[in-house]
Amino acid sequence: MWEDEKRMTFTEHLAELRIRIIRSGVAVLVAMVICYIFSNQIMVGLQKPLTLLQDLGIIVFSSNENTNNSGNSAEKVENSKEEKSSTTKIPFVVLNPFEIVILKFKIAGYGGLILALPYIIWQVCAFVFPGLKPNEKQLVKIILFGCSTLGIIGVIVAYFGVIPLVIPYLLQWIPQDWEVQLRANETISIIVLLLFGFSLAFQFPMIILALVYLDLLSPNTLRKLRKYVIVGLSVVSAILTPPDPISMIIMLLPLVILYEISIWASYLIRRKPQTA
Repeated sequence: MWEDEKRMTFTEHLAELRIRIIRSGVAVLVAMVICYIFSNQIMVGLQKPLTLLQDLGIIVFSSNENTNNSGNSAEKVENSKEEKSSTTKIPFVVLNPFEIVILKFKIAGYGGLILALPYIIWQVCAFVFPGLKPNEKQLVKIILFGCSTLGIIGVIVAYFGVIPLVIPYLLQWIPQDWEVQLRANETISIIVLLLFGFSLAFQFPMIILALVYLDLLSPNTLRKLRKYVIVGLSVVSAILTPPDPISMIIMLLPLVILYEISIWASYLIRRKPQTA
């Protein structure tokens, strides 16, 4: 009787869903405005892996090099004083006056969704949790925590590992007499897609553990499917990374390790119902 009293009518469910969607939409709009205001700072953060490469001498842009070597002695002294600031700037190329505005809107869109994502997830859980059983609620909590943790790990791997290693590998194919210029819109978009791709790819173990928890997969099945899964992960890594083997391997290795960890974790998940 108590559960029946808690149940809402279909109209009440629609009304609550509408409220949750409106709140989530407002949160996204507010977050997008905030990200647009701080879009310059966000762009500096996104290009930080490239500036680190330039500071280490792995990438040397000719515009900065010409600036440091040109002018009279007084200008050289002034340039030497500003050497640190000049070496940490990437000479991006903008081809039209609307490109930077479009880039700022892209950053505001991506950043707004990411910034408002915790609030959106909270709204979804507030709408769905009343209709779930205790074991289903526990599963959702585990999935949310695991997906958030793995997503952050994926972004860290891409930001500090993939971008600093892949971009020098790609740039070394450029002839020495060619000037290296990076278009702002395309370069920032590639960096964002790499971060998103790694964050998405690292969700793979949580999908496996959820299927094991729901008795749709078993640890023995995961061990038997290891070879096929590695082939599938190779294809996914090739799709989500730039067209070069180095970035593909950098994504593939962590995914294979996470798959092996998920196999061992699946044994623990299967043992819990037996000991309960």
